[in-house]
Amino acid sequence: MTKAYILKGGNYLRYDVDADRADEGYPKAMTGGWSGLEGTGFESDVDSVVDLGNGKAYVFKGDQYLRVDQASNKVDGEVRSIAEGWGGLGDIGFADSISAAINWGDGKLFLFRGDAYVRYDIASDHVDPDYPLSITEWTGLADAGFDSDIDAAVAWPNGKVYFFKGDQYVSYDMAEDHADEDNPRAIADGWTGLADAGFADGVDAAWVKLAGAGPSPAPSPVPAGQLAPGDHVWYFNGQVSATLDIPRQSWFPGSTGPTDYQGHGGEIFNFVIHANGEIRRGQPHMRNRPGTHAWLNNNPGNLTGRPGGPDFGQYRDKFNWHNFMIFPTFDAGFNAIAAFLRGGGYRDLSIQDAFRKYAPASDGNDPDSYAAGVAQAAGVSTDTFVRDLTDEQMRFMQEKIVSIEGSVPGDILSTDSAELPQEIRAML
Repeated sequence: MTKAYILKGGNYLRYDVDADRADEGYPKAMTGGWSGLEGTGFESDVDSVVDLGNGKAYVFKGDQYLRVDQASNKVDGEVRSIAEGWGGLGDIGFADSISAAINWGDGKLFLFRGDAYVRYDIASDHVDPDYPLSITEWTGLADAGFDSDIDAAVAWPNGKVYFFKGDQYVSYDMAEDHADEDNPRAIADGWTGLADAGFADGVDAAWVKLAGAGPSPAPSPVPAGQLAPGDHVWYFNGQVSATLDIPRQSWFPGSTGPTDYQGHGGEIFNFVIHANGEIRRGQPHMRNRPGTHAWLNNNPGNLTGRPGGPDFGQYRDKFNWHNFMIFPTFDAGFNAIAAFLRGGGYRDLSIQDAFRKYAPASDGNDPDSYAAGVAQAAGVSTDTFVRDLTDEQMRFMQEKIVSIEGSVPGDILSTDSAELPQEIRAML
């Protein structure tokens, strides 16, 4: 059962995500919920909280932060300065406060203050290049009056981000990359139980306690006969896990970072089950190894998704590492790129701006060159809106994106292949 937590002043309440209402018996004092909080200065009026999915929640207040262990609900370590603990934020003037924070679920965080935001890479523990940017980059937020001074934000399992400001909130579609219609709305109207708890006039912070939270994400076993098309598993030395991420801390105790497999990276494999009887094997976690995610998942655009998100022809609610969607065929994944680009987040952008967003220069890309090549091939200008492209012209964008993402084939195995580990064969 998924739970969210919402803070206001010195109190918090627990929110049942599935039932869409605040739990009974709340609000409670923050000091009663988190052991060790007393005397830290974080007993009330915090600015934001974010769960990194590693079993830890990070709490920001002013220019400082502290870490809380999600399994024990206990403060974990000393209060530290944001500039000291969050790489690059001090250099760009973002270390004096973080008013809202979102875990996007793909290895990135978005942090907000004033009228600006930054994207933060969890693996490298550093802010990405070319930030901060204006909050007006988030389509529809400015129209709703949410282009500055956001109080809180949280990514929800339904594929929405909820932004809070004063007594109002905005729902934002992650897949469409656009604020929903009929925004903003009153917190009292959209969040059952918050008004009764005295939280409807504004909240300080909100976050979802991620399902994998805990001291060490454990491998997720799959019962015999339960693997179905669209499922994936990780395999290492007779051990199998259906978790999104490699269960690094369980398989390699003492691992010190997201790429530390203690010398066993080349022995880890990702298997994806497809409806045509293929079982694809690759090593997407290793550089220059066969079997990239684009190939394993029949997802040449490396599109990501969320449970209950838009239907692009993928196996519904089946995801691989980094929430990459899994498609039954290459053609389905290729067609999904066009459907995605014609969605709310890209249709009203020019070809040039679309590539700058999809493949930003900060990630080592050359978006203007990509746009120029596509425009020339399609016989249009780079200022042409994505919504105005014909299917034939759109195909040039799709093909360019496929080349940008890259796809390195791995191995295709059958259910009776001698190369298929018996532990996985037993699960089919």
